[in-house]
This record gives sequence, structure tokens and C-alpha cells, in this order.
Amino acid sequence: MKLTFAALVSLFLISCGAFQGDGPPLQGTVRGDNSGAAKLFQTAKNFESQRKYKKSLKCYRRLCRGFPADMRAAESRFQIAALLESLGEQREAFDAYQTFIERHPGDRLYGEAFKRQEAVAHASAEGSVRTSFLGLKSRLERTTIVGMLAKVRDNAPRDNSAPRAQFAIGQVNESRERPELAISAYEKLLDDYPRANVAPDAQFRIGEILLKQSRSGNQDQANLGRAKDAYQDLLLAYPSSSFSEQAKQRIATIGSHDLTASYKVAEFYRKKEQFDSAAFYYQEVVNGSAPGDLRNRAAAWLASIQNQ
Repeated sequence: MKLTFAALVSLFLISCGAFQGDGPPLQGTVRGDNSGAAKLFQTAKNFESQRKYKKSLKCYRRLCRGFPADMRAAESRFQIAALLESLGEQREAFDAYQTFIERHPGDRLYGEAFKRQEAVAHASAEGSVRTSFLGLKSRLERTTIVGMLAKVRDNAPRDNSAPRAQFAIGQVNESRERPELAISAYEKLLDDYPRANVAPDAQFRIGEILLKQSRSGNQDQANLGRAKDAYQDLLLAYPSSSFSEQAKQRIATIGSHDLTASYKVAEFYRKKEQFDSAAFYYQEVVNGSAPGDLRNRAAAWLASIQNQ
């Protein structure tokens, strides 16, 4: 019996070893319940039960390419992602879940796919943060991980997953020594999700980054002022947060740093015998500092100038 061209193609697709493109299927090869797809699906399941995961992946992929409208296509795409995840292929698994999310938004497995994709993205981010702080090299580039987290955020911008993903973007940038990008990521979180659980943490992280820069950068005073503003913003916006006490301590530390600088300025003017200016800065130290050596020295010099 002579077979038609479409029938020959259909038989060819049943073989797991044949490669097909991911374009539109040929006419006659797509039905809601296609026997060729059923055979591929069962073969994939058999390989999976035998732990022959690469062969199973191959069959699931052939099914999706050859029969994209078949009733088994959605589950096959989900299984592709799940198998890649189990094999430790984080980036490939993430992309496979993304394909499922885009093509099967109403499927029963959609929620599970979304959760697993989020977990893969955060596992990649946490691995990146951990290895960066330890001085090791992460498997994935910073831009790749940030892109993954951004997709998680954008897939469900009103879900709690969105601010979590945005916070992780900040963490990844911070761990990779990209302080300005980290600050921008945290600021975006605060703008878009000010009531999120991670928002106080993001505000605190901004202050911490700026405080660190003030100690090591070339613009100490500028970053010190920005850090103080960040901590004060935290106290205003999130007064009951678990970071409030730390923020108050940081502000006190910054104040002490400022007063030390004021004392040095006062000393500069005193030695140049510009006593009015010196008295102004000594008074600032006396008014702003707690009882102690710095305040006592400033008070003594202030009294000496006023008694001249």
C-alpha cells in the first residue's frame, strides 16, 4: 500500500531519534488525541521509569515539536523542565518552565510550573551570592541570574513572588560588587512594592551599601549623608521593622563620625587663629556628642576661646 507524504512524516515523528524543528506542525499530524503522540508519551514514561532520563527527554521533545496541540503536549513540556531540573541543568530547566508558562497558562500544572521556576531562579541566585562571598566562581553569570529573576517578577507582577525576585536581584548585584545596580534594584522594589515583607530589608540594605562605600570610596561624606538618609527613611516608613534598632545604631555611628570631622575642622580653624569659625564647630561637637573625651576636649577649647 502506498503511503501519503503526511503519513510518512507522521511515522517518522514517532521515532525518538528523528530531529524535527519547532515550527508549525504539518497538516494531518495534529489532533487533540494523536496516536503518534500517545506512543511517544508512553515511550518517554517508560524511559523515565527506567531512569533513562536523556532518552525520556528526547521523546518528550519530539512529542512537543511534532504534536504541539496534542492533549499530552502540556504535560510533556512540564516533564522536560522537571527532568532538566532533576539533572541540575538550572538554566535549561528555567527556560523550559518559561516555555510551559507562556504556552499553557490555563493548564492544571501551571501553578506548579510557576513555583518550580521561581525555586530554580532563587536557587541560582542563592548559589551566586554564596559563591561570590566565598570568592568562588558561580556556574551562571550575574546577568543570566538577574534575567531569570526578572522573568519570575514579570510573570506575576502582583504575586508575592515579584518583590522576592526583585530583592534577590539586589542581592545578586550586591554580592557581585555592583553597588549602584544593587541600590537601583532595592529602590525599584521600594517604589513598586513598598508594603512587601522584604521592603524594610531592602531599605536597610541601601544604607548598608552606602555606609560601606563611605568607608572605602573617594566620596566619603557624600555617601555617609546618603546612608544616614536611607536609615532615617527606614525609621519613618517602617518604624516597627526588625531593622529599626540597627538603623538607629547606624545613625548614631554616623553622627559620631560627623562630629569627629567637625572637631577636626574646629582644630584647623583654631590653629589658623580663626577663632569665630573654630568656636562654631566646637559648639557643634558639644551640642551633638555624648559625654566623653571628644565632648570634653571640644568644651575645653570652646571655653578657652570664649574667655580670650
